[in-house]
Amino acid sequence: MSSRYLITGGCGSIGSALVKRLALKGNTVCSFDHNEEGLFKQIHSMPANIKNNVKTFVGDIRDLKRVEQALNGVDYVYHCAALKHVELSEYNPFESLKTNVVGTNNILTASIQASVKGVVITSSDKAVNPSSTMGASKLLAERLVISSNSYIGDKPTKLSCVRFGNVWNTAGSVGQIFKEQCINNQNLTLTSEEMTRFFISIESALDLCEYAMKNMLGGEIFVCDMGSLSIKDLAIRFQNKYKSSNKIKIIGIKPG
Repeated sequence: MSSRYLITGGCGSIGSALVKRLALKGNTVCSFDHNEEGLFKQIHSMPANIKNNVKTFVGDIRDLKRVEQALNGVDYVYHCAALKHVELSEYNPFESLKTNVVGTNNILTASIQASVKGVVITSSDKAVNPSSTMGASKLLAERLVISSNSYIGDKPTKLSCVRFGNVWNTAGSVGQIFKEQCINNQNLTLTSEEMTRFFISIESALDLCEYAMKNMLGGEIFVCDMGSLSIKDLAIRFQNKYKSSNKIKIIGIKPG
């Protein structure tokens, strides 16, 4: 039986992949994003057999009224919209607060009011003992989700989080940066030789989202075992793959 989904950040790496996966399963999927051009390209690049399953909503999660409109008739919500870049959030902390905290609260408030069955928000490993504005904003977003389960009253809504590491090959990810530097015969830039990251593929991230939606009782934070990777080892692998003779250049740790 098909359902109606709302995906916030529907033009982002995770959001757009969820839109396509859920539409292919015969569901009606509302792609909600403030990126007008991104939504235009998304709908026109959608395979003909599922194009009618995708509805586009131009809007901002900071706008509660627009969120309420988009949630009309929706069964399930995947909340993927966020400011995710650590360095940018350090220089724009109030914008990070408005999107990642206030925006998330709008989604939760409107979803409960609309009697949505399930809400899953995507969070970050940087929410654990945060040292950055982005991480702190994601920690607050998680706390809002967990506490909202206490306010549902007689509504059927369940709310939970999934927590990712770095999603491989998404916009601005280190793999894309190293590849571009190798192709353009540039030094590979590394912030610190001690830097490590958790990585997850897009497919595994989508699987985690769907697992959480299917199995949650409400109030959980779902995490999958990703393993830790040295970024220096990753840079060396890229050098070997592209037969790059350029050096690894240490540029220092960025803000946050």
